Amino acid sequence: MLKKILSNFCLLAVSSFFVLLIPLTSSLAAEFSADLVQKMPQGTYKGKIFVKDKKFRQETNMMNRKQVMIFRRDTGVALILMPENHMYMEMSGLVGAKDAPQIDQQKLEEMAEKKYQGKEKMNGYMCEKYLFIYHDKSMGTMTQWFSKKLNFPIKMEMKRPSGNIIIEYKNIREKDMQDSLFEIPAGYQKMSIPGIMKGMGS
Repeated sequence: MLKKILSNFCLLAVSSFFVLLIPLTSSLAAEFSADLVQKMPQGTYKGKIFVKDKKFRQETNMMNRKQVMIFRRDTGVALILMPENHMYMEMSGLVGAKDAPQIDQQKLEEMAEKKYQGKEKMNGYMCEKYLFIYHDKSMGTMTQWFSKKLNFPIKMEMKRPSGNIIIEYKNIREKDMQDSLFEIPAGYQKMSIPGIMKGMGS
């Protein structure tokens, strides 16, 4: 049962974070928190996101369990926290090198044709709207509403043959984020399920 929960969550987390990381530039993002609405083929999920420079924390509820994922662009490591069990998993194989195409704007633009679509206000922020048409047809297209003030996308819509994904950040609150949000809490034990981690890191 635990393996099934973790497997499902890993799939959701990976999908979510690859979408999140694709549009980011190499510059530092602002510090803020926001409510997350994520619509995927598996369903609609709500949660929260916390951002500080090159660090991200996402909290969601899945199968009536609170799940937390931390992504550290500064170290190239992703962490899955399981608060109910005081355990965590490390997924360094998932994110690969710090300069992977998914987190480098220049490499992204090598992977896709980028078309400027004008400016549009989204959730209180003026955004530049872009359409990315990937050279790899299996990746489809992505529309992005990017806030220069936050140096972060407010909304993303991805259309793929495998299914569409929409991620949007609402009720954005600009404020200082504590470093502890992006660290492994004291007392948590590291765990690993080889079958899952092998699949996610490949």
